[in-house]
Amino acid sequence: MTFFAYQDSESFYGEPEPAPGEHVQFVPEKLFAHRQRGTEHPLERRLHRDEGLVVHEVATDVLAWPSSLWRVDDLEKPIRLRPGNRWMRCRAFTVVEQAPAWLIAGPHGDAVEWVITQARMLTDAQVDALASLPDEGESSLTRALWAGWTRKHRGSGSPVGCGLTTLNEAVTEAAHQRGPRLFGRDEQDEVEVLSDPAWLRASHAAHAAALGLGAPELLTPQENAVLTRRWITVFGIPDLPER
Repeated sequence: MTFFAYQDSESFYGEPEPAPGEHVQFVPEKLFAHRQRGTEHPLERRLHRDEGLVVHEVATDVLAWPSSLWRVDDLEKPIRLRPGNRWMRCRAFTVVEQAPAWLIAGPHGDAVEWVITQARMLTDAQVDALASLPDEGESSLTRALWAGWTRKHRGSGSPVGCGLTTLNEAVTEAAHQRGPRLFGRDEQDEVEVLSDPAWLRASHAAHAAALGLGAPELLTPQENAVLTRRWITVFGIPDLPER
């Protein structure tokens, strides 16, 4: 069983759109139209042998939080570009069923999704409350968690898939709603970055909570309680199924 992550109709190069039981086929014309957008010059309308619909064997390998996630089977002409890749391209597949999108953050991805949802709606008052709470070992435990993960996984990926990247985007989105005063310029990379000290502390609390709730097996329950303490103090305990 493999997974297909649906983002939006603009970046979907197949038809029909995924639904249980549908046989979805790759449509080259949709790919050509996507490539043509944003350029005035005509592009070559030729397929390479490895092009098609991208499917993943492991949901946590999905690189961006999808609008929907589907279990698919019966792959047509699957091509794995490298032997070790856990993703493939294919010319068609059959949709088996819809899966919760939060699976891309792992078996506890619903908890990561909860943190992301709260982060996307952060207010100045909540940020001040998070920033005023003492760290009490949160930072050192976060480093320990990452060190353990890196040793076991050779530095690849994240304990919660693309959840932390999505969380960064959520915090930045919330900060942008408060105004440009919260941002500064990173001269080395020449990009705008969040620089307000209180918002940075709130962002660190969000990351710690996402790791503690989303990958509880990496630390002890007592250590996870430290990681999640600031976030849960402000937002309460998420109402999620016990596992």
